[in-house]
Amino acid sequence: MLTRLEIRNFALIESLELELAAGMTVLTGETGAGKSIVVDAISQILGDKASADLVRFGAEQAEIAAGFSLTEASPARQWLRDQGLDDNTEDCIVRRLIPRQGRSRAFINGRQVAGSQLRELGEYLVELLGQNAQQGLLRPERQRALLDRFARLDKELDELARRQRAWRAAQDALERYRSERERSGAEREWRRFVLEELERVGLRAGEWEALSDEARRLGAVEQLREAVATALAALEDDGGALGLLGEAQHALLAACQKDAQLGDSAALIDSAEIQVQEACRFLRSYHEDLEADPARLEQIGQRLQVLQDLQRKHQKDMPGLLALLQELRAEMGDGEQDEERLRRLQAAAHQSEASYREQAQRVSNARHAAAPQLAAAIAAEIQGLGMPHATVKVEIESYPEDSSLWQGKGWDRVELHFSANPGHPLQALARVASGGELARIGLALQVILAEPEQVDTLIFDEVDVGVGGAVAERIGRLLRRLGKAQQVLCVTHLPQVAAQAHHQLLVEKVVEDGATRSRLRVLDAQGRRDEVARMLGGIELDDSIHMAAQRLLDEANKA
Repeated sequence: MLTRLEIRNFALIESLELELAAGMTVLTGETGAGKSIVVDAISQILGDKASADLVRFGAEQAEIAAGFSLTEASPARQWLRDQGLDDNTEDCIVRRLIPRQGRSRAFINGRQVAGSQLRELGEYLVELLGQNAQQGLLRPERQRALLDRFARLDKELDELARRQRAWRAAQDALERYRSERERSGAEREWRRFVLEELERVGLRAGEWEALSDEARRLGAVEQLREAVATALAALEDDGGALGLLGEAQHALLAACQKDAQLGDSAALIDSAEIQVQEACRFLRSYHEDLEADPARLEQIGQRLQVLQDLQRKHQKDMPGLLALLQELRAEMGDGEQDEERLRRLQAAAHQSEASYREQAQRVSNARHAAAPQLAAAIAAEIQGLGMPHATVKVEIESYPEDSSLWQGKGWDRVELHFSANPGHPLQALARVASGGELARIGLALQVILAEPEQVDTLIFDEVDVGVGGAVAERIGRLLRRLGKAQQVLCVTHLPQVAAQAHHQLLVEKVVEDGATRSRLRVLDAQGRRDEVARMLGGIELDDSIHMAAQRLLDEANKA
């Protein structure tokens, strides 16, 4: 809820700091004192269009700041998290600067934001009903949400949103696959040509490395012959390694009879002799088999050149070429497999569409069933609020055949139609309702729906315009009842409404130092009695008027 409001140099207000409480709070004062200025300031916090005319005369900039207390579960808190604007404190601070020259600036929790973000957050913070207010109630989306609340469709809508996401995902998958299949002929033919080229070459994993090793060997036959011959001579000729190892072994075997400590060394030399003999056998065989093969060398060179040309052409190394080959095989695979995949995707899309249609129709049927009941309830309520001839109809337009209009909330467009006077046709609420009528319709809806909406603060401006007596008292009682569940702020000029409030603020216009200013006072019990008496009486306020004011206040406190 709105807990704190600070206003500087806005319209007639020079400086105002106000702490606000839960329950119903009324703003009262003489006509022209500036009661609606406070509402206008809150409208700026909610993202209303700013104007340099709002800056107080003689000042360069207006500033408005508001603090809102949010619960962890509130939609406003979730919005802040989604936008990266949550500072993990209980309060949300919204600030608006309106310069006399230049563009206004908005801040949420100290970070500058766009006007659109301010308006989005505002929809979760405050519902403002009255003249010159940005009317959320006039939007078809809001009217649909109100009908859904009346019909208690929360679970059905959650399921519908889930099915809509599944349908959208299936449609996207089908469209992506169709796009792949419908690539331009030239591109598809080119990729087919690349596949055939790679298939003809017959790529094999590890081939490049194996051929490179073989080419190096065949290109160095003479050097290898010479190296092997030299090694064999060093090992086997007189005085070579094998002979010397044999002599060492013979000497140590005799010595081991005298000292067993020489046994390990003798064993190592014996092992070395065996390994050298094995190496010599391999080298002799290698030397005998080693032959120059110019034809094979040329063949390997040609093959390596083919592979190198492919790598250069496609700008890929050998693993990259092999991956490309597998990719193209999958893409250009068997036509029957392509058709089978297409059939599967089409079946999934059809099934998800049927599932969405089923749930959307269920929700639409529930809306059509609840619409006349909601219309009758609104009409009955507002007829008791000073509009005895009012008629209401909830119009629903459904678009089950136009999938471009399918949303997570269904395919229905909901719009309230209203007429305040007999003989006048019903028309869309946005076209015919005045500010006062709209405020009373909003009040009626809040009462009918019984439980709080996603917003914690309701502001009514001109809700009691054109009414008095019993109707005014009824409006006041309804506002007080709402104040038990939500914070309610109301601008009023009727004592019957003011007396029902839990808190009362007096707006006064004063002239100081040749300048006109609006100021605001929080009234105590005595101040409330005096203000309600002023609202009841005329020029002379005698004891009877003060007693009548006290009776109104006492009766309200008994409720």
